[in-house]
Amino acid sequence: METAPNLLKSVVVATSQYVGHKIERNLVFLQRQIDVLISKTSRGCSLKFFNPSEVLPAECITCLVNIVSDPSTKSTLVLKCLLLFNNLVSDSLIRASLHEKFYLTPALVSVIRHHGSSSGDTLTVEALHLLQKITYGQRISFEESFMEDLLHFLLTHVAYPTTGFTQPSMGVLVNLTRDNFSVLSYIKNNENIADLARTLTKLLGDQPQTMVLFSLTLLLNVCSQEKVGGKFFTDTNAPRTFQMIFNMLMDADSGEVRKYAVDLMKDAMKVARLQRSLALYEYLDTCLEQTLTLLTTSSQDSAIKIFELLTTLCQEKEVRIKVCKAMLATFQIQDQKTFPNLAKTPLSQIADPLLATIHWSGQSTDTYGRTPLAALDLLHEIYEALVFSHDRIHHEKHISAVLPTVLQTLSVPLDGDNATIQRRCEAMVKCVKLLNTFCHDDSFLTLISKNVPHGVLNKLLCYQFEHNHVALKTSTQPPSDDWSTTGVDLVLHLLDLIGRLNSSSLEDLFMLVMQDTQVVPFLACGLGSTNRQRVQQTMEIIVLGAKLEGFPTVILSDALVYNNSGRDSQTSHSSSCYPTHPHKRQLIEDKENQMVLRNKPVNSHHGQDFPDKSDGDDSIQTLISSLNNSLAIKDGKMPELMAVYERSLQALQTKEQHLQDLLEAKTLALTQADRMLAQYRSRKGQDEAEFNRLRSLLIQAEKRCEGLQHGSTDMQGRIDKYSKEVDDLHTENRKLQEVAKMHQQLTVVHTELTEAHESLQKSHQTLRQEHNSLTEMHEMLQKHNTNLKQQYDLAMEQLTALQDERRKISTQLKTSEAKLDDSKKAALKWEYDYKRSEEERETMEMSIEKLRSDLTSSESKNKQLLEKVSQLEFACSQNEAKITSYEEEIKELKTEVHKHRQIAALINSLSGGQPSDASMSNASKTSSTKGEH
Repeated sequence: METAPNLLKSVVVATSQYVGHKIERNLVFLQRQIDVLISKTSRGCSLKFFNPSEVLPAECITCLVNIVSDPSTKSTLVLKCLLLFNNLVSDSLIRASLHEKFYLTPALVSVIRHHGSSSGDTLTVEALHLLQKITYGQRISFEESFMEDLLHFLLTHVAYPTTGFTQPSMGVLVNLTRDNFSVLSYIKNNENIADLARTLTKLLGDQPQTMVLFSLTLLLNVCSQEKVGGKFFTDTNAPRTFQMIFNMLMDADSGEVRKYAVDLMKDAMKVARLQRSLALYEYLDTCLEQTLTLLTTSSQDSAIKIFELLTTLCQEKEVRIKVCKAMLATFQIQDQKTFPNLAKTPLSQIADPLLATIHWSGQSTDTYGRTPLAALDLLHEIYEALVFSHDRIHHEKHISAVLPTVLQTLSVPLDGDNATIQRRCEAMVKCVKLLNTFCHDDSFLTLISKNVPHGVLNKLLCYQFEHNHVALKTSTQPPSDDWSTTGVDLVLHLLDLIGRLNSSSLEDLFMLVMQDTQVVPFLACGLGSTNRQRVQQTMEIIVLGAKLEGFPTVILSDALVYNNSGRDSQTSHSSSCYPTHPHKRQLIEDKENQMVLRNKPVNSHHGQDFPDKSDGDDSIQTLISSLNNSLAIKDGKMPELMAVYERSLQALQTKEQHLQDLLEAKTLALTQADRMLAQYRSRKGQDEAEFNRLRSLLIQAEKRCEGLQHGSTDMQGRIDKYSKEVDDLHTENRKLQEVAKMHQQLTVVHTELTEAHESLQKSHQTLRQEHNSLTEMHEMLQKHNTNLKQQYDLAMEQLTALQDERRKISTQLKTSEAKLDDSKKAALKWEYDYKRSEEERETMEMSIEKLRSDLTSSESKNKQLLEKVSQLEFACSQNEAKITSYEEEIKELKTEVHKHRQIAALINSLSGGQPSDASMSNASKTSSTKGEH
């Protein structure tokens, strides 16, 4: 199977052959190659091999665009090219490159202009459909030469509908009028605006959903001032229009319908009156719930549009509250065990809209494009509303749901081409902004401080310091897809986050970064920005950093002066020089958008940028002059200044070496191209020589045939004369004819052998030439190999020396780590003793306070007891007098009892030893009564 690079090469070669010689054979061959490429790029196939920033795909696209823009090209070939471009525009990067770098839009307009006269022409319809896809999301200036003719064609076929051109013309017109004041003013000043409004109103009837959306969009953006067009967006009809849009969003039969429905809602949200109408719409909660359910079942293209819709709805405060309420309605019943693996969990297993949004935000930007970025924007809106609200429920749950996905995004390595790094940096910026939003709440702040590793943040800062063009201060112009500005935003947001978090390690990191001179270009770029939020954030960071001792204030001021001087020179140069190249764009913004003037250069070497040498010399001279001026400063910051300038010189040297390598590669490619051209010319000469030889043989054969014809007439006469001799010589004639046949066969074989011998000789000569060139290349490669071996030996020696040094340093590091561990253990012991003493002191203080309170209460009780004691003493004195009297009486009674006992004993002895019961009972009774008394 043919590989993709070979296929692209074959398309380029076939295109060059067709352009050089427009014959039927070359046309058929080119169409066959384009058909193969169409099957290779059909829906579902990967388009990674068709990266427009590479040389071969860029050359292929350029050749095909030139064929499409050529009016003399046959319509069948143009249709093949349009089908190929229709497959390529499914990739967003290729679609943007086709419009911005390869200028396919003017080529399609020329196709429409030349083939759009016949109604329902297939080529024109395909060109309009392709133009609709390319112009989607692009803002084209009205100053382009083709705009007026294109708008006239579109308005004609929209105001007066035809069968085949109406729908794609409306789609292109919707794309051109979105956020483009100059195009809108041209259409509104057109004479047929009333007819256009009436036609659009009629198209709202029994039409496909796409036609209805196109009509509503044009009525809102173009015909809102007309009486017929504005009635659909009045206060009474706006709810019905909103309901129609939400219905089409839910019941969309294609991704295009959902895309334009979201765009229509976004356009409606730009009108303050419609914002209020949407906030008062009674069925908005139901519509939002139905829209959120799409997040768990949508594809990538549909999901990004739904995220954009919800983010746009959050611009209105009341609608934002409803969106957040609908998003957080079912979140509290989820299981927290699934949170760390949300990005890897299949979307079909996620039923909650918020978790589905977190799932989309954790996807790779390399695979899913801007979908994760849109999901992060929506999360920022949702959690910002949650943080600044009075609801303090499920804070830890929200952090545990979002934080793993955010940390996974921050841990993605920044490698690949510039477009890949740009998307990854944008995702990281949005993640850090989300963390900064959480830091406004104290409970969130403590949780983030515990869970965010400072190593990830330090790694991101170091990468920006080492690779960002702003930090390198290179004199060469950065590429068009440079990610330096996004990197500046990432550094500023990271510094803001590190300054907010409550962690000792992060505080140390913040101090080290703010004392480093590498952060100065980023702070200077932030202060010189035109974005108010970025300037404010940079000033807050500088206020925090200025409190430190080693903050490079002088270097920051020098960097600001350098940036301001460069900006002044740039503005003076731009005011004195105007672009004259026909392919350079001028994007003139309207009232609603700020005026921006930008030029897009066209490179003749397949998209490779080579900086002008004079610019590099000027930048070096300015660097030398600034170095001389800075040497006049005699203070303690001179080593830092010298370090900055040394890094700038090193960056210039590496850039120059890179450009030299690119130049050598380009010269090698040119020599290879010259060699291929020489081979092509030699083969062409051989073919022409072979053609001339065959033509001479044909002429000789024709002459021979004419001679044979004359001989046959003479022989016929002789046959008439010598009819009798014919019979005798008939046998000999047969023999001669057989000999003649053999001779003819031998002559044919001889001619074929001679032709084969000549061709072999020529191929032998060409092979000998190629062998000589290959031997020369082999000798060169051997020399280069010897040089590389010498360099390798030197590198190995250096490596061994570095390994010895590394071992020494590792031993020193181990000893220092052991000492550090001992000191840490001692510190921990001291901290433990200190905490224990503090706890004992606190317990003693509490016991003292208790004793004091008990003492006061005991004193009061003591007073009361003293009073009671005095009373009791008085009562006791009285009772003691009574007791003494009682004791005297008892003594008297005891004496009487003793007397009675003696009498009883006497009576007993008199009665003969047997006591009488009556006397004993009487004696006991008398004793008891006396005792009672």
